[in-house]
Amino acid sequence: MNIAENILKYSLQNVYFLVGTACGGKTTMGRALAKKHDYIYHSDNWNEGNFKVWQSIMNEKYQPNSTQRKVIDWEAYFSRSVEEFLADDKDNHGGSEYVQFSIIELIKLSQHNKVIADIWIDDFAFLTEISDRSRIACLLAPGELIIRDYYQREDHIDFTNCIKSLKDPEKKFETQNELFRIGAKKLAAEAEKYNLFSIMRNENSTVDGTMLLLEEHFGL
Repeated sequence: MNIAENILKYSLQNVYFLVGTACGGKTTMGRALAKKHDYIYHSDNWNEGNFKVWQSIMNEKYQPNSTQRKVIDWEAYFSRSVEEFLADDKDNHGGSEYVQFSIIELIKLSQHNKVIADIWIDDFAFLTEISDRSRIACLLAPGELIIRDYYQREDHIDFTNCIKSLKDPEKKFETQNELFRIGAKKLAAEAEKYNLFSIMRNENSTVDGTMLLLEEHFGL
């Protein structure tokens, strides 16, 4: 059964979506906004409980793409070229499988509460069908800033250490760096294409300054 986008939009009226690139500030601002306004903060970060629940229930009948990636040969996975990563990302619908789960969780959480949702949706055509643009903010960071900060973050240590443990880690890191550059440009272009409110992080960005911009946009 497919649920029509207009039904989802009606059911998600209490949800404010933060989307965008890695290191754009989604987690920081999501937590700060939720704390200040007494909203629920909902994240799909890999180390959060919600993603662990997802991993426990997915199966090959209903989530074939996600299940295939449950057990990974990391040496083979990170040895792929930039082109192979991009081709796999284009063909992989595992992300959309997880988005279905996240949306159901958001509907449950937002029945009687406002929710700040820090979840990975890069299909902005779909996102603008299930939410008003006034409840969507795209937080972006340029590729070089992502490369500088991503590997140092505590919640990315497992990712960083995994690559370090493999053969020729320098080459594997450079592949990931190029993917960050490409992904950052793509998301910025998509945000502009779909006329989403966007904030590009820079060296002078602050939590308080970004908070004010988001509050003004969301009407908080």
